[in-house]
Amino acid sequence: MDEIIDTRYQKIRRNKEELVKHMNTFNLEIKPSVGIWYFTPVGGRFHDSFVPFKSIAEKIEMAAGMAKYGVKAIEAHYPVEVNEENYCLYQRLEKEAGIELISCYPAIFFPREYEFGSLSNPYKKYRDRAIETLIGCLKFAKDKSLHHAGIWPGSDGYLYSLGTIFYEMWDSFEDALAEAMDEVPGVVVAIEPKPYEPAPN
Repeated sequence: MDEIIDTRYQKIRRNKEELVKHMNTFNLEIKPSVGIWYFTPVGGRFHDSFVPFKSIAEKIEMAAGMAKYGVKAIEAHYPVEVNEENYCLYQRLEKEAGIELISCYPAIFFPREYEFGSLSNPYKKYRDRAIETLIGCLKFAKDKSLHHAGIWPGSDGYLYSLGTIFYEMWDSFEDALAEAMDEVPGVVVAIEPKPYEPAPN
């Protein structure tokens, strides 16, 4: 991953007519990817999981069957779904089905210690733990030449302003992210937004 992806094309602004012309003339090669968590989703706020638990090896086997539907890539959370020990399973998936591991995301949203955020956590010991996980994720992405690393800041936002010191939260998040990216330079990092928390942040 020696080169940063050129995204300058995204700055082009088009009026209505130019947009219509562009939509009718450009070609887009669809390369869908899926998260490994897709194959046996966990429960939600209102219910337990509707499907039985599957191991990573079983999920990868399920993913291989998606190649015939055009799936080209898979994503996973580091270190719980992909790590140095099980990476060989993803290599086999690419060799046998043509589905490559394209990205990894740090698992910094589910554990209990991130109740008040991960990279924005006001408690230094938990924020440091999230930074350590993110650094491990970035090192893994760089070592394996993944397309990018991503972050879903699922526990780092609030819909309600009551009692939330937004500037401090944002500063902590940005400082933590910068610290990790300085530690492992050269990795493209994407932030994945969601239509719910942390939507307004």
